[in-house]
Order: sequence, then structure tokens, then C-alpha cells
Amino acid sequence: MKEKINILMCGSRFDVKGGMVTVAKNYTEYKDWGEYNIIYIPTHIEKNKLVVSIYFGISLMKILFTVKTKKISVAHLHIAEKGSFYRKAILLRILKKFGIKVVLHHHAAEFEEFYASLNAKKRKFVNKTLELADMNIVLSKDLIKMITSKEEKATVTALYNAVTVYDANPYNYKGNGILFLGRLGERKGVYDLLKAIRLIDNEISPKIQFYLCGDGEIDKVHREVQKMEIEHRIAHIGWINADDKKKIYKNTIINVLPSYNEGLPMSILETMAYGIPNISTSIAAIPEVIENNKNGCLIKPGDVKNLAKNIKSLVDSEEKRKNMSNEAYFLIKEKFSIENSINQLKKIYEKLMKE
Repeated sequence: MKEKINILMCGSRFDVKGGMVTVAKNYTEYKDWGEYNIIYIPTHIEKNKLVVSIYFGISLMKILFTVKTKKISVAHLHIAEKGSFYRKAILLRILKKFGIKVVLHHHAAEFEEFYASLNAKKRKFVNKTLELADMNIVLSKDLIKMITSKEEKATVTALYNAVTVYDANPYNYKGNGILFLGRLGERKGVYDLLKAIRLIDNEISPKIQFYLCGDGEIDKVHREVQKMEIEHRIAHIGWINADDKKKIYKNTIINVLPSYNEGLPMSILETMAYGIPNISTSIAAIPEVIENNKNGCLIKPGDVKNLAKNIKSLVDSEEKRKNMSNEAYFLIKEKFSIENSINQLKKIYEKLMKE
């Protein structure tokens, strides 16, 4: 039997919340890697700074042991901003000394803000890190310039996030739920959604309920809901597990994510794979997935009136939701399936190993 090619993959531990972890988990759970063997070593947990540092140190020892005992052809590092960037920058430099090809897979939604906050010395370090990577992966073609504008020598390619797609469109157009799935806070636009709910509260069916699902500013969201007197519209606030998410999907007619900063949100891809039309903002890679008034709706960040208008329009028109649902489902099946993503990733690995 032909010996498999070992790929070292590093990111956060799988109990850490967020889209980056979902992507990494989807990769490791995929069954048809063929000649490749994925070795996943987590390098981060959500704890205080001391525990995070200790955990990274232990992970580093595990990685060094793996590198010395197994032939690693490519290291695939999932990276965000701030601490995540510096940890992976250190790891990149160590792995390069062993002659290992290194991929930096960028998931940061606020990389530009992070970079802008740095002094000249730290920016130089970031630039050099981007140049040292054998391949920088970003989440859309539009984001390639996010890397090349910092370091023109950096090698960059785009790879969309991807999800598992159902055999048939499971969308329930008779449901009465509207979903927000993401970290509760300003960046994801949850407070804009609350304002929109208040605007249309008296104009939509009393059966319509909103699920505000995610971690983050849960207590603040509760207070805002009470202040706006829209408690009767809210079915849930807070984190949900995978089983709860499946139940909510079955009753969801629209997913709303009015974000201010993003990469390519997994919640949009997951809900579209379920045939759920999305209302989101025309930022980052989102317009590369959502085509306005075809498979969903796009607004400008902060445009509460237009957000409310689009929610009401979709709630009122079952036919419009059905058409958008089919368009959303078939787009994901054709372009954003996990199979397509893995095949592209295999080609990246193959190219790097040939070099």
C-alpha cells in the first residue's frame, strides 16, 4: 500500500466557538482525503492569557515531536488576527527550518483594523510573515488585495469556505422563525436587527419569532430587547448546540446577518445549504455568495430601515422565499460544497510539494 502524505493542520481546539473552527472541523471530518493524511494539532483554547500561552507551549512540543517522528510534507495553519497571528507566525518560522511547506489560511474578519493598529516594526514583522508563507489562502478573490497590499511578494490564492450539502433542498417555507446566527455584538449587527424588529413589529404576523443564536453580549442583548419592548418576538437568545441548530433550521424561513466586518461567514453558507434565504450586508466576500434579490438580499451596514423592509418583504411573500431558497441551495451545491473545497485544497498541496 502506498504511504500516505502527511499534512499537519493547526488551529483552535474544536470546542472554541467560531467559523474558523467550523472550517477546520469540516476538513478533519471529511472522509475522502485519498492519498493525504490530516494530522490535526490544536494550538489554542479560549482561556486567560496565561493558560493560552501554556497551552500553546505544550502544543508546540507536540508539533515538534510529530515533525521529528513523521514525515510532514505541508503544514496548514488556520490564522486570524492578534494573538492568533503571532502564534502562527512563530510556528511558521519553526516549521520552515525543518523544510516544511507552510500554508497560512486567513480567517480574520478584522485583519485590516489589526494591521492599522500596529507600529512600523510590528507591521514589518507581519509583512515578512506573509512573504515567508509558501501560500496564503484568503476566503474570496476580493480579499487577495488584503494580503498583497501589505506584502507584494506574498503568494496568495482564494479558497471559499465550504459546507456539507443535503441531497435535496430541505427548506420549510411554512416555518415562522427568523434566525440570527453569529457572535452577539456590534460587529455582527445584532443591535441593528433588534431595531428592525421594533420597526416592523406591528406589520408582520404575530407568529413570526426571532432566534438570536450565538455567544458574546448575551446579557446586553437581553437588556436591549426589554428596553425596546419586543420580548414577545424573541424565541431564543444565546448559544445553541448542533442538535438545537438543526431543530431551529427546520422552522427558519430567513437568516439575517447584518454584519459590519466579515470574511466569508459560515452561517451564511450553512443556512443557504439548507435552502434558507439570507439577508446580509454587501461587504467582504458576502456579495460573491449572495446575489441581491436572486438568492437573498443585500443591504449596506447600518441601514436599519432597508433591513426592516427586506425582512417584511420576505415574510409577506412565500413565493419570493421559495424562489430564493432554490437559488441559494443550488448555488451552494454547485460552488461551495465541501467536496469542491477539498479538491481545490489538494491541488494547492500538490503544487507546493512539486515546488
